[in-house]
Amino acid sequence: MFKILTLIYLFIILCPHISYSIDNYKIIVKVNNEIISNHDIAKEKNYLSALNPKILDLSEDEIKKIAKQSLIREIIKEKEVSKYYDVDYQSPELIKLAESLYTRLNINSEKEFKIYLTKYDLDLKDVLKKLAIESNWNSLIYQKYKNQININKDKIKKNLELESSIAKTEKLFLLSEIVFTAKNNDEYNNVYQKILEIIENKDFSSAATIYSVPDSGKFGGEIGWVRKNDVTEKIYKQISTLKVGEFTKPIKIATGFLLLNIDDIKIEERENNLDEQYNNIVIKETNRQLNQYSSIYFKKIEKKSFIYEN
Repeated sequence: MFKILTLIYLFIILCPHISYSIDNYKIIVKVNNEIISNHDIAKEKNYLSALNPKILDLSEDEIKKIAKQSLIREIIKEKEVSKYYDVDYQSPELIKLAESLYTRLNINSEKEFKIYLTKYDLDLKDVLKKLAIESNWNSLIYQKYKNQININKDKIKKNLELESSIAKTEKLFLLSEIVFTAKNNDEYNNVYQKILEIIENKDFSSAATIYSVPDSGKFGGEIGWVRKNDVTEKIYKQISTLKVGEFTKPIKIATGFLLLNIDDIKIEERENNLDEQYNNIVIKETNRQLNQYSSIYFKKIEKKSFIYEN
């Protein structure tokens, strides 16, 4: 501890422009050989707020808890991917990932995104580092599990052909998700009740931000528009009877329990390009299975990690 604080002190002396001092610097969590300070949590709070400004509707304690968990996950992932890859934090490919990120925020250019980040005391390098870790993590998961992906492609084709011959229109659902885990019935009931309370007192998006395990939680659980063939029969059976603003009961999945909220519903003319629809469904199903493997693998390495909270 003495060595760590000495290094911090020297860093502050050499960088007088930094606004915080050693007196208010606190180590909150130690993850393996890395530390998370109150300054790190404050910066992560800014990052999460930039991705989803609605997070600021939560209490300060809730936001700090979310930021802390986000950093713990990032440190564990970064350590794991560094075993397999030399992570390039300045790869040109990261700019493309950043573009998909700021487009989601309705920002039109990299220049506008940089200006937007300054409002949260961030710069593009902060974002690119996180994208580099997540990109390499996704590559690792794909390499480990690509041969275990199981998709019934014949069934998808038959369903598309049958439905296109029967109906000229189809119903689309704009969905948000909460995926939570529980070790036993007591924990399940406790977490589920807390989720219901947040939904009742605030909204589904806030509950997803606090409790949802996947990265979609950073965006309030947003999934996007889905068609019938984009989801399993089990899930479609649940969402097809709901109205806008309603959500499913917990659905048991491989990584825990899934809640789906209906953000909107629309009817569209069915697309004639069956090949394109088929490819989109296969991609979504592949991503769904990879996300499940990602959660399973993360839990495995998390158990082996040393996490100590002050």
